[in-house]
Amino acid sequence: MVICKDLEHIQHFDESVLTIGSLDGMHRGHIEIISDLKAVSKTNNIPSVVITFDLHPKTVLQPSGTSIQLLQSTDKKMQFLERQAVDYVWIIPFDKKFSQLSAGEFLKQYISEYFNPVDIIIGYDHHFGFNREGDEDFLDENKKEYGYNLSIKEPILYHGIPISSSRIRSYLKSGNIDKASECLGREYEFSGIVVKGQGRGTQLEFPTANIQPHISNQLIPALGVYCVDVIIEDSYYTGMCNIGTRPTFYENGEEIIEVHLFSNDELTLYEKEINIKFKKYLREERKYNSKNELVRQLELDRQACFAI
Repeated sequence: MVICKDLEHIQHFDESVLTIGSLDGMHRGHIEIISDLKAVSKTNNIPSVVITFDLHPKTVLQPSGTSIQLLQSTDKKMQFLERQAVDYVWIIPFDKKFSQLSAGEFLKQYISEYFNPVDIIIGYDHHFGFNREGDEDFLDENKKEYGYNLSIKEPILYHGIPISSSRIRSYLKSGNIDKASECLGREYEFSGIVVKGQGRGTQLEFPTANIQPHISNQLIPALGVYCVDVIIEDSYYTGMCNIGTRPTFYENGEEIIEVHLFSNDELTLYEKEINIKFKKYLREERKYNSKNELVRQLELDRQACFAI
């Protein structure tokens, strides 16, 4: 897969099949679009092209001081697209200047000029260009002039409501891991670096790795305790993850992400990359009257993870 990250070195194609979108989270609706993209590419023996963005457009366009929480880093998105064997990805460096480009200018100067699409495939609610004027009606009106076929993917419904990145964010923020996973088509995950903690877990005989996510605006699920799978240097572990402020020990403590692994190995994790996959929400975080009471609860949490 070829990845282009600027406006100066975009590859020219004689023809292509193309989709455009932020694709945050790569949920089941996105997967359907990529599947269709690959099917058309294979049937017609033409390159498959994905146009996406970094930064996420909402990060640039939302009022100052607000920030969208992402379901996935750009690197994770690229890993997914490479596994799907997409041929070419153009990551638009999205900024205020680019956001002023009209849909007509974008279609003429970039989509047509560089990619010459035979087919364009987009989701039912997709928009691009200044003031989001580039929708399915806009693309339909221009398909004869630019010589492409247009396919609009209908939404995938979950309990009668379209699956969307914003809906998945809502589930995760409320700790509803099961519904988020069903909409994603896989477990929610993120990667980070193990940073130095205060050793509380070791004192309790539940040693933990404290995690700092790779991207500052990564969406972190609701506070609480989770059963997780963890990948470290191609080794897989089961464990439990606490997201919270450790109220048993601190008043108004700093929010942290800590993971305890179920392993008899002597693990040295500091400064290593760790990937966490959320399997099940176990319980809310709460304050206990003593360390012993907390340890008894942690034992119950571990048993619940083994049962899962």
